[in-house]
Amino acid sequence: MIEIRKAQAGDAAGILEMYEAIIDDTEGKAATPRWEKGVYPNLRYIEQAIANGELIVALDGGKPVGGVIRNHEAAAGYERVKWGVKASRSEVYVIHTLGIRPDHQHMNIATELAKRVAEDAKADGMKAIRLDVIDGNYPSVKLFEKLGYANYGRYVLDYPSQHGVGFTIMEFVLSVH
Repeated sequence: MIEIRKAQAGDAAGILEMYEAIIDDTEGKAATPRWEKGVYPNLRYIEQAIANGELIVALDGGKPVGGVIRNHEAAAGYERVKWGVKASRSEVYVIHTLGIRPDHQHMNIATELAKRVAEDAKADGMKAIRLDVIDGNYPSVKLFEKLGYANYGRYVLDYPSQHGVGFTIMEFVLSVH
């Protein structure tokens, strides 16, 4: 039975190990999040997200097998997108670092994590959920399209480690005030 909850401080090392297993598994493959061990996601990033209450974890027998971060932090370039709903930064959750351990993929865990983000967003009065998917990570684009996210096409965003890289921009509108 998969448990989904907010991550706690004691989960950090296991979550990092999970992300590193994903990095190992996707290295050299066409569909990859292009994460890098020790750079992103790193332990400090995970610990900060946990401390801020932003990291949702999926556990199987107490072991982290999936995770997602949701906060209000968007990459420079989001302001160029013609979003479906006008909203301030504080009225939108942005999804980051959605990942599932290789041995737990294709078990609907990513879908359940995305649903949990939507539940949190509704409870917190958000107008929308937004995200970007790096070029080539087609499984993630397909997942979010299946969940009803609008696909706004490709944009180049200003991530420090990804200069000139394209991202598919997506949004799920929760409400229009």
